[in-house]
Amino acid sequence: MHIVFYTSDLYEQLMLFLIENFPNRDKRYLNWWLKQATDVKKELLNRTFVVMDADKIVACTTANWNKIKIYGQEQEFYWEGNTIVSNIYRGKGIGRMIYEQMGRYLERCTTGFTKVAYDIQPKVIPHLRSVSIVFVYLFVNRYFLNSLYEKITRRRLEQTDVFYPSVIKIKNVQFCRVDSLEQMFFTPDGFWQNDDIEIIRDKSFFLKRFFDIYRKYVVYKGWVNGEFICYFVVRLAYYKGFNIISLVDFRYKKKDYMNNIDKAVSTIAKMNRIGFSLTLTSLKKQFLSFFPIILRTNKKIYGGTTLPGEEGECSMLITSADSDLDFVYYS
Repeated sequence: MHIVFYTSDLYEQLMLFLIENFPNRDKRYLNWWLKQATDVKKELLNRTFVVMDADKIVACTTANWNKIKIYGQEQEFYWEGNTIVSNIYRGKGIGRMIYEQMGRYLERCTTGFTKVAYDIQPKVIPHLRSVSIVFVYLFVNRYFLNSLYEKITRRRLEQTDVFYPSVIKIKNVQFCRVDSLEQMFFTPDGFWQNDDIEIIRDKSFFLKRFFDIYRKYVVYKGWVNGEFICYFVVRLAYYKGFNIISLVDFRYKKKDYMNNIDKAVSTIAKMNRIGFSLTLTSLKKQFLSFFPIILRTNKKIYGGTTLPGEEGECSMLITSADSDLDFVYYS
């Protein structure tokens, strides 16, 4: 068995392997993710690779590229995803082979470790360090009984069933719906929060992640007295049998605006008689907060990185728009 770096010639074979080994994942997601693997400089292409037994793919790992700023220096990095070994080949050392290859790269981030991976990887990759834990937050409003009824009757909403207002007013913040990429505003360098480590949110990221994609996302930009101060992105999702409004992504120039974003998301849910909203983020909030009611669940999603830096956790803001969180943890 040997490692082969991915090229477009392997596309059909790898797609079939992914579909077979991830039967519950949307084929459109797998196709979209895999097509991001070659959207990078030539010298970085080998971060997506497969393990072959003769001419048969028996394992793989894939990369989705983005940019990050680390203490003022911008660089490319990738989210690892869809890493798997075929069932009949497990226990043969292939997982270690993959991790050893990964350990040669200094641009890797991942979230959602399995327990096995979380135990093995630090032993195989000495310079691996943890990234910020991602928490799952559940918003609840007065329509929760309506949502429970819809779950019992198995009513699944369609995108066309959801109304997104053109303007939402929360205190002194006015949120305006963005109907095209040209209507969105961006910071000059694509970074928002002056964090020591921050993942970019620029026009190219928005294009590939929210506009040029098979799924409908709705973007809102926030204004205060004519100044652009934040944005958030939502979509209709399905979680454990419930229709929900998912807060997929957000950025703000001041953390104080996060409560305005939460209230705007809750407003969209209530306007559509949807009792629950959900977000996955490393931004740590209280266990229980009110106005709106938000519960931090017991679910924690762990990850790691080989990005260079000081010892200890690599602290950064992660949302559902990062890695494969928005595609894997709910539909």
